[in-house]
Amino acid sequence: MGKLMMFLMPTCREMALGLSTGSFEHVAWYKRLMVRMHLSMCEHCNRFARQLSLISQALRNMWQVKPNLNTLDAIKRRILSHIKQN
Repeated sequence: MGKLMMFLMPTCREMALGLSTGSFEHVAWYKRLMVRMHLSMCEHCNRFARQLSLISQALRNMWQVKPNLNTLDAIKRRILSHIKQN
């Protein structure tokens, strides 16, 4: 049974690709179970999944807030002045 589970469980490389593309959301239940097992056993993949989740949440929050045009203009001026100095 253990060898079968290890055979079905995705590798860290497969986990990174699947987590970053979101392809694990639409797989069979037993594959999702193997993904969850891998995340529970692998500290590195678990950390990567949490980082992706935080980045995703930050991007969603960023797009919900309407930007202040004065702030955007100030940022543009700072960037342009920095570019001109270098």
